[in-house]
Amino acid sequence: MIALGAAVLVLAGCGSASDGLAFKPPAGWSSLPGFLGFGHMQMWFKKASDNKQDEMLMLIRGQTTSTMNLKSIPQVGAGTTMKTQKTSTISICGNQRAQYLSAVATGHNGQNQVMEMVSTPVGDQSFLAMYIRPETDKADPDAEAAIRSLCAAKV
Repeated sequence: MIALGAAVLVLAGCGSASDGLAFKPPAGWSSLPGFLGFGHMQMWFKKASDNKQDEMLMLIRGQTTSTMNLKSIPQVGAGTTMKTQKTSTISICGNQRAQYLSAVATGHNGQNQVMEMVSTPVGDQSFLAMYIRPETDKADPDAEAAIRSLCAAKV
């Protein structure tokens, strides 16, 4: 969580994290207001059944257009160093380039988690979207689509 805090400080900006974006969390996910009173970060949770670990979406808005090197965040949301499964440059929103990283890490509860992250600039700011779920659960296709929707909102 320390590295996550550092990432938030690096990306810190003003306003709601999703302002000006087409980003939409999946229907039925519960949102938290701006994290710790800062509008540059928003989180959504999907309650797990059978007392399993919840799934989480996180959106962080940055101050600059530079994208974050996702490999430079060794412990985002994890209790131990994550094991990268895949890193690549992907296209989102048609032809917009973004960084993608998927990894497995041990969460604070000792269970393995899968993390998927996408980072890209939109306008004059950078964005990081993250989806975290228990490794034993199938990915939610709507959550995976959400982290790939870091596109400028159509006005």
